[in-house]
Formats: sequence, structure tokens, C-alpha cells
Amino acid sequence: MSQAYPDGCSDTQLAIISGVYRGTIKKIRSGDKPVTYSRLDAVFSSLDLDLEECDYKNSEETSKSIKPKNPQVSLPDAFGNQPVEKLETIKGALLKLNYSVQEPLFQDAVTQLKPAGAFLIHGKPDYGQRWLVNRLTYQVPYHTNAWRQSIYLKPHRKNIQYLWEDLARKVNSDPSPQAIAEGLYQYWQTQTVILALHDVDLIAGGGLQQFLEQLWQPLVKLVKAAPTPEYSYRLLLFLVDNKNSKCKWNQKIPLATQLNPSQAQILDLQELEPFNQEMIKTWAGVQSSIFSTLWTGSESLEQVMGEIVLRDNQPISVLRDICQCFELDWYMDIEAKLAL
Repeated sequence: MSQAYPDGCSDTQLAIISGVYRGTIKKIRSGDKPVTYSRLDAVFSSLDLDLEECDYKNSEETSKSIKPKNPQVSLPDAFGNQPVEKLETIKGALLKLNYSVQEPLFQDAVTQLKPAGAFLIHGKPDYGQRWLVNRLTYQVPYHTNAWRQSIYLKPHRKNIQYLWEDLARKVNSDPSPQAIAEGLYQYWQTQTVILALHDVDLIAGGGLQQFLEQLWQPLVKLVKAAPTPEYSYRLLLFLVDNKNSKCKWNQKIPLATQLNPSQAQILDLQELEPFNQEMIKTWAGVQSSIFSTLWTGSESLEQVMGEIVLRDNQPISVLRDICQCFELDWYMDIEAKLAL
């Protein structure tokens, strides 16, 4: 940072160039409160720095060793570990909120596309792309024991060779598309395989086409030609676009808006939309019996939920505010624990 900003960089400046909330920037700089890997990686990427997973884990362990200043607050609560029952109740309710267009389409696809399928999840920033990816995995056969990995593409590592190297580390192979495909194939023979590429807008042109033609399509042919495994394992690819850049995609990339099992296409699960008052009030009413023992607000649950959407209808903003209503932290209690 000192080289890029010799005169220093304020929290506000760093928040603007990284797209991360200023409050999160303060947490990163203070070093005494945990943040999610994706947020820390976004800050590093904006500075053209690489964040290794081992670096994040070391930082996370250091944070856990710090004792809270308030002795009346238990150590687990100080670092976002809410009571399991309460957390699971809220998370279970959030899993039923919105995305009513994308989920049925995905469920039909998983049923019909055997064994492989690719999906595009796209929308504006903070529309819940990553949250939806993880929601959808619950509908995949044998997801509990699946091989699940995410690759986060970065502005300063857009060359396809970087992607081969990142994938090779995941499967312990040489950094060639052929070796990576063989590694993924070996995993698929014994378990469901789910791969998510985040921020694919960075390689929306030739890079994404190369990935599909040199790795994904040969891999799909390989698994389709293989003897049927004992269990109906799936091979799934999620292409996650956080900038809604589908219009910039190479026209040679096969996209489909309707399911066609006979075609090797990427299924577009429809652009994510903002939340609306009618939808969230209906959801709150359906979940009212679940929330009855947890809600402590002076106004009705439905009224508060409607006001949340009226103030900011971006999905992640809504999810964050709902969590705050129940004294949960969206980033640490929910997002940080997502598998993909």
C-alpha cells in the first residue's frame, strides 16, 4: 500500500477503490476483529496484492486469541458465534426468502441434467449471488459430502494461466487444462463435484471461452462417456457474475434461458432483482410462528421488514438488516460460514 499510496490511504479512499464498506476497512486495519475471506480478498485485489488462504487462516486464528475488553461478554459472542439454535433458525428462514424464479429452474435442471450442468448467476453488485450459489447446493444430490471449491478471479490475475494455476492447486495436478480435467474427473467418480468461479466478468471475453472450450467441455464429455457410478453424483459449474456483465460475453459462449438436456449449454438462471415490500411482508408472515419467540421489536415484524426494503432494496443490504434485527451479524454469522 505504501508504494501505491506514498502519502497514505484513508479508510474512505480504500473503501471506494475496493468496493468494501468503510466499517469493514476499519476492522481490517485494526486487526482485532475478524472479517470474511471474500472482503479481505477484495481489499487485497484492489491493491494488486495476492491473499493466500493460509494468510487468512493465520489472521483468523490470531483474532480468536484476542480477549474481549468487556469481561461480561463471553469469548464466543464477542467473535460472532451466536447460539446455534438461534442462528440456525434465522438462517433457515433466510433460505426461504426470495429467488423464487431461480431456484425452481435450477431444481429442474439438476433433475434432468445428468451428470453435468453449468449455470450463470448474475446481477448487480450485492444482489446475493454468492448467497444464492450456496442456497442452490442444498438441492444437489449428495451435496453434504461433495467436493466444493470456489475460485475468486482478480483484476490483476485475469490471464487464463492464473486460472489454470489456481485450479491445479485445488486438485493437486499440473497447471494444464487436461490435467485439471482429469483431477476433477477422479473426484467425480466418488462424490459430487461443485465448482464456482466468482467474478467471471473479469474474463467475460476470450478467457471464459478458453476455460469452457479447453477444460469444462472436455470434462463434461469425459464424465458422460464414463461408466455410470454407483451413486448419481453430479458435476456442476457456477459462473458468478457480480457486475451484471452478460452483455459483454463472447457471443460464442453457449447461453440458454430454457432447459434443454440435449444441449451442452450454460443455463442462465435469470438476472437477480431487488427485493420488494410485498415479497418480504409475505415472507415475514409465513415465518411469523418461527420468529415469534425471537422478535423483540416494538413494531410488528411485517412493518419493520417493509421499512427495511423501502430504505434499501439491495438483497445483501436487506439480509444484513434482517440479521441486525435479531442481533446477528450477516457477514460473520452467515456469509463467513458459506462453503462456496
